[in-house]
Amino acid sequence: MREKKKQKMRRKRFFWLLVMLIAVFGLWYQENHTLNIKAVFQSEEKNQEGTESKTMIPLFTYDPLDCASFGIYEKDIIQSTKDGIKRLTIDGKTLWSYAYFMNRPFLMIHDAYIGVVDIGGNKAAVLGDKGEIYTIETLYPILQCTLSQQGSLAIVQQTTTGHQISVYNKEGHVLMDHITYVEKDGQPINIVLSPDGDQLVTSYVDTNGSEVLSKLTFFNMGDGGEQQVDSISGSYHYPNMLIPEGNFLDNHTFIAIGDEKMISFNVDINPVEYWSNVFSHKIRRVSMEGNKSFALAFGDPLAGKDGKGEEGEVTRIYNKQGKMVGEQFIQSPVDYLYHTDHITIVGVGRTFYGLNTKGRVLWDYTATKDIKAFLPFDNKNFLVVSTEQVEIVQIK
Repeated sequence: MREKKKQKMRRKRFFWLLVMLIAVFGLWYQENHTLNIKAVFQSEEKNQEGTESKTMIPLFTYDPLDCASFGIYEKDIIQSTKDGIKRLTIDGKTLWSYAYFMNRPFLMIHDAYIGVVDIGGNKAAVLGDKGEIYTIETLYPILQCTLSQQGSLAIVQQTTTGHQISVYNKEGHVLMDHITYVEKDGQPINIVLSPDGDQLVTSYVDTNGSEVLSKLTFFNMGDGGEQQVDSISGSYHYPNMLIPEGNFLDNHTFIAIGDEKMISFNVDINPVEYWSNVFSHKIRRVSMEGNKSFALAFGDPLAGKDGKGEEGEVTRIYNKQGKMVGEQFIQSPVDYLYHTDHITIVGVGRTFYGLNTKGRVLWDYTATKDIKAFLPFDNKNFLVVSTEQVEIVQIK
């Protein structure tokens, strides 16, 4: 009897021990299973937030021997070659085409207008939404050109003794012809029209004297310009300096980019130097496609300048007042730069970075081929042109 009692007690203890073990195991399993689910969920969320979605959509191939250039016009693609120019939708439909023959076609797109000019030749054409607007045949070979947002065109031609600057209005009629001479004026290195086409700036380099002299000449073809000799509203000379780049950010703000400093001009009836910033490093790339800002990529320190504290390459974004509003340090030399008021694209070899307005990296993209152009449709869709192929890249 006593033995049966002991067996019953042992079975009872074993039962409760088993219940406790099951309960403890259940709690342990539940806790660890819940934690594991939570950890996986958090990891997936972080992954989704930290990884960009990149989609490549091939559009078409082209022959690199055609001297092809590509640009974005509204939401379509412009393709110019030696044989003509056409407007394509992203699904490959041709909206219009215009035939010509040019040895070195140079493509320009500004707002509603498209320009294509034969560098070294005599032909130029301006086109719009429906195609051809006007064509020009120059007397002398074309060296440089610029197109305004209103469709006016300025061309520098090579004459036997110097150069001729010709400006055409949006109907293709001559507004101005201006003759310069190499022995007196030097060689042209840049020409820029204001957005409304009323102002023109030329940059010449004169090596005839004992020192290199850069000459900026301002022409007024708008109100008041007819009262000035040869429509020249002012000029500025800078010794021992080259000014190969510059652009109008608006109709009255011109910024010249020299090899040692940048200079801003308030251009109204007469140009007035407004501000200037001296560089400490060499400029590698310039992009001035924006209306409110522009971008410069810098490299090695200039001779005699202290480059301390700025290791490696740097891309900087500036506003109209010359204030730096964003920057990004990059370890390798920048060989591609394209800036708008909304995004800056920096290329280093086959790797490209998208920067926001403050210079912060939004995304990076590494191509498998050499890239000629990386152009934004918007902040998420890009036209990418390699040596033989055109594609759209979507980065989200």
